[in-house]
Amino acid sequence: MTAMKLPNIKKLRTDRSLTQKQLAAGLGYSLRRIIRWEQGEGEPGASELKAMARFFDVSIDQLIGELLPEKDLGVLPKVAELVGRELDLWVAIAQGDDAEMIDGEPVIPVPGQAGRSVLAYSSNWSHAGPILSEFEMHFTPTPSGIQFDRILRMEKGVIARPAAHPIAAWGRNHLEAGMRAYLLAELGERILT
Repeated sequence: MTAMKLPNIKKLRTDRSLTQKQLAAGLGYSLRRIIRWEQGEGEPGASELKAMARFFDVSIDQLIGELLPEKDLGVLPKVAELVGRELDLWVAIAQGDDAEMIDGEPVIPVPGQAGRSVLAYSSNWSHAGPILSEFEMHFTPTPSGIQFDRILRMEKGVIARPAAHPIAAWGRNHLEAGMRAYLLAELGERILT
C-alpha cells in the first residue's frame, strides 16, 4: 500500500517560514519523519495528525484535505501589515469585543449611543500590558537592515514572541510587535473577515 502525500504539511510549514528541522523540533519528532511525510513515504498516525493540527492551529481536515487555499489570499489583511488604530481594532476583536471601524475609527457599538472607542493597544502600555504579561511576551530589539518574514527591514525595530507559541512578529516598537505577535497567536497570519 502506497502512502498518501500530504502537501498541506509542507504548505503550512513554509507559510510560517519554518524549516523541516524547526518543525520536527516544535513537534518533538525526528527530522526524517517530517521529510518522509512531506515526500509521501509514510503517513502520520491519528495522534500525530492531532499534534500537527494543534501546532498549526488548523483542523485535521485542513491538514490532510484540500481545504487550504491554493492561491495567495492577498485581499485578506495580514497581521504584519496592521498598524495604529487598525491594529487596535483587531486586538479588540481578538479580545472578544464586537468592534468595527466607523469613519476610520475603531469603536464598540453601544445600542442607543454613539459607541465606545476601542482602547489604544498599539500605543498605550496600560492597555497592552495585561495582554503582553498573559502571553509572557519576549522582546528582542533589532538593528536596521535585518531580514524578517522575508522582508528586509530598513529601520530599527523589535521582534516579539509569546512564550508558549512558535511564532514571532516584527514591529517598529515593542507595542506594535507585541500586539502583532498576540494576533498571530490568537488569529493566525491572515485576518479572515
